[in-house]
Amino acid sequence: MFDDKFFDDWLDAQAQKVMEKVASGEGIAPEQMMILMLKAQTNHFAHLDVDLRNEMKMLREDMDKRFEQMHTETTKRFEQLTSRIDHFMIWSFATTISVGGIIIAAIKFF
Repeated sequence: MFDDKFFDDWLDAQAQKVMEKVASGEGIAPEQMMILMLKAQTNHFAHLDVDLRNEMKMLREDMDKRFEQMHTETTKRFEQLTSRIDHFMIWSFATTISVGGIIIAAIKFF
């Protein structure tokens, strides 16, 4: 579609020519001023792109840390819940066996 490298090379060359004119004290035409403005905007967009990518990377890393923390907390809670259910099952089984033994003993006794 549009070759960014070609455009950047062309803009760099044109901006360099205009800056040489400015450095030599010559006046520049409005078209040449537009080239400098375009170069400044291109540089600004490039810096914004880098900043945005860095910020997105930091946000993604922060989100990953939060999800990892939530995963750890959730795993810990499920382990606690599993332990509680296991203890409940043991007590329920023991109670059932005890009551069954008492009922059998009562039936044999009478």
